Formats: sequence, C-alpha cells, structure tokens
Amino acid sequence: MGKNDFDIDFDFEKEYGFDPKAFLGSDADDDSVDLNQFSDEELGLTPQGGSSKSSAGGPVFEDEDMRDDFDLDADLDDFLKMGQEDDSADLPEEDPEEFPEEDAYPEEQELTEEAYPEKMGTEQTSYPEDEQPYDPEEYDPDYQPEDEEQPSRHRKERPRKKRQAPKINLPKIAMPNIFGKFYDVYFAPVFDKGMREPAPDPKNPRRRRRKTPMQIFKEVYLPPIIACVCLILVLSFAIGALSDFIQAKQDEAERQQSHLSSSISAAEQEAQRVQQVMAEAESLVTGYDYDGAIALLQTLDVSNEEVAAKIRDYSLAKEQLQAYQDPSTIPNLSFHVLIEDTARAFSDATYGGQYNRNFVTTGEFRKILQQLYDNNYVLVDFNSFTGSSKDTSGNDIFQTIPIYLPAGKKPVMITETMVNYYLYMVDGNDDGVADASGDGFASKLVVSNGEIKNEYVTSSGETLVGDYDLVPILETFIKEHPDFSYQGARATLAVSGYDGVFGYRCVNSFVATKGQDYVDQEKASATAVANALKEKGYTFACYTFEDIPYADKSVQQISSDIQSWVQQVLPILGESNIFIFAKTSGLSGYGTTNQAFNAIYNSGFRYFITHGTQPWAEVNTNYVRQNRLMVTGEYLQHFASYFNNTNYTLFDASLVIDSAARGNVPTG
Repeated sequence: MGKNDFDIDFDFEKEYGFDPKAFLGSDADDDSVDLNQFSDEELGLTPQGGSSKSSAGGPVFEDEDMRDDFDLDADLDDFLKMGQEDDSADLPEEDPEEFPEEDAYPEEQELTEEAYPEKMGTEQTSYPEDEQPYDPEEYDPDYQPEDEEQPSRHRKERPRKKRQAPKINLPKIAMPNIFGKFYDVYFAPVFDKGMREPAPDPKNPRRRRRKTPMQIFKEVYLPPIIACVCLILVLSFAIGALSDFIQAKQDEAERQQSHLSSSISAAEQEAQRVQQVMAEAESLVTGYDYDGAIALLQTLDVSNEEVAAKIRDYSLAKEQLQAYQDPSTIPNLSFHVLIEDTARAFSDATYGGQYNRNFVTTGEFRKILQQLYDNNYVLVDFNSFTGSSKDTSGNDIFQTIPIYLPAGKKPVMITETMVNYYLYMVDGNDDGVADASGDGFASKLVVSNGEIKNEYVTSSGETLVGDYDLVPILETFIKEHPDFSYQGARATLAVSGYDGVFGYRCVNSFVATKGQDYVDQEKASATAVANALKEKGYTFACYTFEDIPYADKSVQQISSDIQSWVQQVLPILGESNIFIFAKTSGLSGYGTTNQAFNAIYNSGFRYFITHGTQPWAEVNTNYVRQNRLMVTGEYLQHFASYFNNTNYTLFDASLVIDSAARGNVPTG
C-alpha cells in the first residue's frame, strides 16, 4: 500500500475529541507535511521483499500478527457504527451469482482497472432512471460516506495529499429508439419480471421489496391514463366550445340569410302579387268590367306609379263607355243542339228532314260566332241588364240596369235548347247507349282536365272527346276572343227532363230498365257537369219536362209537367228561374189572372222566353219577358233577313249556311 493511498478527511478532535498531534507526541500543528518526501520504506509500508503491495493488492506488514490485528476498513467501520444496531440480519440474501466469493475479491483489494476490469472498464456504470442503485443517504439522514480505505484507528494518521481518482473510460451508450423506450417504460415492468425494481421495505429501508402489478399500474400507467383522460376532457370541452361557436356563427349567418331571403322573397312575392292583380284587372277590363278592375287595383298600394297609372287609364276608359238601357234591342239567338256529322243526320230516314230544317251544324255555328264578333257584338245574359230585389212581402222586384260598352259595341244573347242529347239522336239500336248508328250528334257533356267538352261517337264507333257542340265551341272562341264576353257572361242552356240531362240518364223513368244505382251514378255525373257550367257563367232554363207546347195544354197538364221538372231536374241543376216555351209556343196571357202563368210562376220561374222573329223584351215589376230569334236551317236558307236587316246586322246567313251538305232545306 502506497503512502498516498490514505485519503481520509476525518476530524477526530471534532467528532470524538481525539487529538492526533498529541497522540503522535508533537505540539506542532503542521498540516503542511508532504508525505511524498518520505519513502515507503521510511514509513514502514513496504514488505520485506521491497514491494509495497501484496499479490492480492492489499498492504503488507512485516509482522504477520500485526497485519491480522490491524484491519483499517473493518476497525473504522466498527468505529463509525458504534451505538447502532446490527442490521445485518435484515439485509437481503446475496445472490451468489451476483456477488462472487470473498476469496475471489479480497475486501482490502483496491478498486482499480487492473483488479476489476469488468467493473471499471467494460460494464455500463450508468443506471436507468427508474433503476438507480440503493442510496443509504435516502433512508439514513445521519449517514456519513465511507472511504473505500481508511487507516486503522490504531495507526497514527499522517497528512498527505488526496489521491486523484483514476480516469475511467466508459463505453458510449447508444440512445434507445422511441419504440424501445416506450417498451422499457410501459411494458417491461409488466412482462419482464427481471427488470422490475424492488421497492424498499418500510421496516428496513436498505431492504427492497419487489413491486406488485398494482403498484406498477399506479406508478407507470395510471398517471398517463389520468393525463390522457384530462387531455381528452379538455379537448372535448375545447372542441365542444369551438363547435358551439362555429354553430352559433353558422346559425347567425343562416338567420341573416333567411332574413335577407325572406325580405327578398317578400318583395318578390309582393311584386308577383301586384303583377297578378294587375293581370286580373286587365282581364276584367277586357270583359268591360271597369268598376271591378278599378276596385281590384285599389286593394294595392295606390302610391305605386304603375298601379296609379292603370287606375287613371281605366277611369278614363270608363268615361268613354256608352250605356245600353233598352233590353228590347238585345237579340237572343236560340239554337238546338248542333249537328257534327251532317251525312248521318240528314240521311236519317225518320228525322233527317227535321234535322235539316230545325238544326244548325257545328261549322255553321263557328261562322256565326265569328261574324257576330266581327260585327262588334258582345255576349250578355239576363243578369247583364236586369236586376232584382225583394219587397216587404218577399216578392221579387225587377228593374233594368244599363250595359256599359265601348262605342260601337252591341249586346247579344245566345240560348241553346234540348241540351239533353236525346236517345233517338245518339242511340241507333235503342240499347240506351250512344253508338256509331246514332245521327251524328254529341252524346253528352263531360268535364275533361278542368274543361267542359263533348263526348262523341264517330260513324266507325270511336268515342272522342272535344268540341262537338255549342258549349265547348263557345268556350274555345271566348279563349281566343275574351272581349266577346261581357263581364263573364255565357249562354243560357235549356233542358227538358224525360230523357235525362246533359246526356245522362238520371231521371226516374230509367230506374226500371237501368236500376237505381245506375240512375244515382248518372245523377252524380250530371250534377258535376252542371257545377262546372255554372262556374263558367252559364245559366239554366226549363224547356218543359216532356218537351211539349204549353199553348194547347190544360192547367193541370202544365202544372204536372212543370212539377216533374222541378222535382227531377232542378236538383241536378241547382238553380233556375228561366222558362223557355218549347215548340215555338207560349201563353195567351201573362200575369196573375192567367192560371197557366201562375202555375209556372209559382214554380219559381221569373223569366219567360217565347218565339219571335225579331228582338223584343220587357221588364215588368214581377217578371221579365223576351222573344228568342231561332237560328235554324230553314231560317238560314229561307229567312235570312231575320239576321240581317235595316235595324241590325247580326250575320250574313249566306256566308254561314252549308248549302252543299243541306241542299234544299225543307220548310214547314
């Protein structure tokens, strides 16, 4: 052992009251003695053979007994631990593989690279963060570090220089990759039992116990789990708050857009409403209803310049209208149902001559409408020039009201009778169903796609729907010429009752042959047609129930016939106060003194239409009378002046009549 191998900074005087100088017999307090100036032989530290160390690396003493008694490390350790309990019994058992036998590592052998190359040079001396070696200071606050070698307490200590620790070249440690580190931290403590660090025993800090899986979970896994949960909660809250903020912004934007859209939509809707109302007003003006058009426009914002301009224009145009207050100058052109197929109609052995004499074809009627329009006639009805009210007794009081038309325009009425489509006209084989053997007339009125049309069976047996009689032809013409109708006026349709209404077999006489269910279904269909006609502006008239002349009938016959019509036909039509005498007949007198008149009047009729050759009408207090000017093949060919004379010009019959189809029209 060399002289510089003692490096113990220990103050015996301070700790134990021991004075090394007095022990050595010197009064001098000289700490500057340099032991290097003495040789090992002079200090008595060399063996007899001249070597300062034994073969084992420890100090060698000349006296073997002295060597045995002078164990510096053991004596110093005992000295420092005086008064402390012996804890050696609590120390863990040493693993024979981890700690070699004593004779392999003498306890006085100096720790050098030569003696412990595997400890000093080749083995990694750093420890993982979670596997640091046991540190006594952690458990013993009074612990004082021990030197590896201390001189025996029986030996006089000499001052010497501190020995420099040998420089140890440790191998470079490669940094673990992230996956390896992750495994070491989180999986190795669970799966690799050899890597689990023993935990200190609470009873003996120097003794460490192996950690349980629950301790490992609490120390290793629980903190990051809690941190992750907290992070997730924070992120969830942040994301939720951000989402709510974004949603609020979106909702606000949508509300603003909706408000803007609503404003735009409201403005657009108002503009569309204005245009729609103005279009309706223009349609009313086209039908000569200036008062109605002005009243409709006044429902809008009159400060609108366009609306105000229209009101001024309509008011000015109204002032230019002319009033027609004499109903006797209004002609009422009366037609039977129209012939579509002249070949079948005029060739019928039984009725062909009558068809040629008393009926007009669909082609001739179209020509009449066009000439009426060209001659400035406008279609009116009874409601156009008469008005009624009730007196104190509940009786109807009639008066004349003027018709206002532009200068040059004239009123005209149109009536169609026999709008029943009798079976003898449409059913050639008498089976109750229209067929190809019919006489070329339309078989019924129908409502098709909201429009009123006719059903017609051709000579080949094909059933068609279209304009094959007066009503659909007139509707098509008014669509093309809306100014032909005065305030929506249409024709008057007169029906009898014995063969049904509008081509539907809906009266009691068909129950025996067709059954009640069939008749009920026909009534429903006829009622639907009647409602559509009324909506268009058509009015209904009674043409007697049996299509008979009342001039030669008794009061009892007239009363019976009119009551059959009121009971079976009026419920289908809904309303009617117009009576048209059939077969060019009439009454011998009108008023309450005539019983036949009373029978008709008491049935609810107030308008009485008879046959005539020129326009005529009167408006009495309780009723209205009028002539109808019948338009027939006979009159077209033989009495054309009825329609064109010095008093009025309705149409030129010579330009209307189908002479090629008719030939010589019979007279009677």
